[in-house]
Amino acid sequence: MEIIILVLVVLSSTILGLFVFNSNPKSATNKIFLALSVLIAIWSIVIYLSLATSSRMMTLILVRLTTSIAVPLTGSFLLLMHTFPSDKLKMSRKEFFGLITLFVSTMLLTFSPFVFTNVKVVGSSFAPVAGPGMVAFAVAVNGAAIISVILLIRRFIKSKGIEKLQLNYLLIGFLVMISLIIITIFFPVALFQNISFVSYGPLYALIFLLTTSYAIVRHRFLDVRFIVARAVAYILLLLFIGLCYIAVLFNIAFFINERKSPFSTLSDLIIPTIVALLFALTFQPLRRFFEKITDKLFYKDHYESNDLLWDLSRSMASTLGLDQLCKGLLNILLSTIKINYGAVILVRKDVVIWASSTGSTSLKPLKSHEIANLIGLSYKPDKRNENILIFDEMGGESAMKQSMRDHGLTIVIPLIVRKELIGGLVLGEKSSGEIYSSEDVELLKIVAPEVAVAVRNALSYEEIKKFNITLEQEVKKATQRLRKANIRLKELDQLKDEFVSIASHELRTPMTAIKSYLWMAINKSPQKLQEPLKKYLDISYKSTERLIHLVNDMLTVSRIERNKIEIKKEPVNVIDVLSMVYEELKITATEKKINFVFEFEKGEKYIINADKDKIREVFQNLVGNALKFTPEGGKIELYGREKGKNIEISVSDTGPGILKEDQSKLFQKFSKIDYSYSSHPNQPGTGLGLYISKQIVSLHLGDIHVESDAGKGSIFTVTLPLLVADALKNE
Repeated sequence: MEIIILVLVVLSSTILGLFVFNSNPKSATNKIFLALSVLIAIWSIVIYLSLATSSRMMTLILVRLTTSIAVPLTGSFLLLMHTFPSDKLKMSRKEFFGLITLFVSTMLLTFSPFVFTNVKVVGSSFAPVAGPGMVAFAVAVNGAAIISVILLIRRFIKSKGIEKLQLNYLLIGFLVMISLIIITIFFPVALFQNISFVSYGPLYALIFLLTTSYAIVRHRFLDVRFIVARAVAYILLLLFIGLCYIAVLFNIAFFINERKSPFSTLSDLIIPTIVALLFALTFQPLRRFFEKITDKLFYKDHYESNDLLWDLSRSMASTLGLDQLCKGLLNILLSTIKINYGAVILVRKDVVIWASSTGSTSLKPLKSHEIANLIGLSYKPDKRNENILIFDEMGGESAMKQSMRDHGLTIVIPLIVRKELIGGLVLGEKSSGEIYSSEDVELLKIVAPEVAVAVRNALSYEEIKKFNITLEQEVKKATQRLRKANIRLKELDQLKDEFVSIASHELRTPMTAIKSYLWMAINKSPQKLQEPLKKYLDISYKSTERLIHLVNDMLTVSRIERNKIEIKKEPVNVIDVLSMVYEELKITATEKKINFVFEFEKGEKYIINADKDKIREVFQNLVGNALKFTPEGGKIELYGREKGKNIEISVSDTGPGILKEDQSKLFQKFSKIDYSYSSHPNQPGTGLGLYISKQIVSLHLGDIHVESDAGKGSIFTVTLPLLVADALKNE
């Protein structure tokens, strides 16, 4: 058996040490673990040799060597507890070398005659004889072990997350190993010179190595807090019971045998101790076993109150539907306590408003007013613990007792929420015919407030659900009305667009004819016109021209809004378009004595993909507005520049400017700007020119923006994408 343990421990510890070390060779934790694994392997070999030798002197030497190796083993444990799971040694040099000095001194002490003075023959083997130095050895080794446990527990309490999981494994392995070593090796060797369990020491250490290596390498699989707690509890329990039993048994036998030691060997003590521990461990299971047997004989209807409360709480948390909630609660109560009938009844102002019942009964139909009266009588606001009616505890005869008898009710419990009576829980007789026990009554008193709250929440849920249904119906009706109104508005809008389009077409033809005849009357008349008549004809001509312009604008707006405006794009040199606009409006500028500057040079090219006529209309509107609002002696500039893949063309004037708050209105339909802050008079217009210009530029993937301050003129800038980016390129 010893050789099997030796091979298992040596191979396992070596493999585990190398495996953990290779997982991260630079980690201080992994290095200490490797040293610990190697020491355990060496310790196992020395223990085996000390047990296998037949020489007394060699046994003494090997026992001392075994004890000596235990010192660095304990030191390695201490270092591991101090460092784990960090990659660096969390200890100052002063502390480290002080610890090394202490352990080296203790190792030298183990080779002296003070720890083990000799070995004696015990049966067919040798047993070491402890000396006074064993106390110093025990203090050093056990002190290091205690410090290790304290460090580990403190770090375990403060740690979080993954580190706490790792320390869980370390703690359970360390406590199991230390407990087994102290119980089966240290006490027997130190007190009784018994080495029967020494060969198992390496196996205990292997348990620690396994849990620690798992914690270092694979630490995310299991949360072992419960296992640690139970393992520590059982180990402490076994240790306490064993020590108490040994002490009591030793004292009793000591006095019975006339103050002589009752135990000649360790086996005389171990066997009864093991029996005592077995009795201690089997006490609770045996108690529960016999309790179940007696309960079946004397309490056929017995149930666990905690289990019933748990089932009721789970049922109340599983649904918010009032009927499902009450049915579930009643089914659990009736099946567990063995009741033939039960109901949850809701009342309002002494009137039953809702009821849900379960169970079989041959009773008459419940009388609403009597049940509501019983529930009301069961509620005693000033006597909280007496809020219950129990038929068997009512003395004498009364109308209330007769009513409970007529309805087959045994218990009535009011359901109260915030001192408001919302209903009652009524229960019939037990199926077995027995009366309700004090345990049943106390349980129902505990359950009633929870049922009341659950029922109130279910009622609130039902009210909210009904409100939501009503609200949803109203929203649907309102939505349908809005949809119909929207459809009607779309129809009216379409009719409006069609009317504007037709009217514009019909008006444009006669207005054009009127304009033509007026022009002929003014310029081609064979008779010389008198001045007043010529003036009136000129006014009529200009008014007709404005009216035609308005009709054209309205027709364009109608087409834009119906998405029927036609844009025929083609490569266009925007400079040519600007030149045409400049030539057309230069005469008007000269007549108004306005300096009109065209800053492009002849031959420049900025190619855009555009509808030439539509782009020309945009700049005619912009320059026309500038001419309209620029006073005599003012200046208008038409210029541009290339910016990235776009061309920016600006029209600046020295007019009255535009207030900041009015600039957002410029590109809206029929917008008019108030120039009362300026000496410049308001000019007549349709308010459609800038709106149309904005829409046309947008259809060309461009934009228009304005920069202006009151009294400082305005700059309108049109941004259009270039088709060819070779700006300022001559022909």
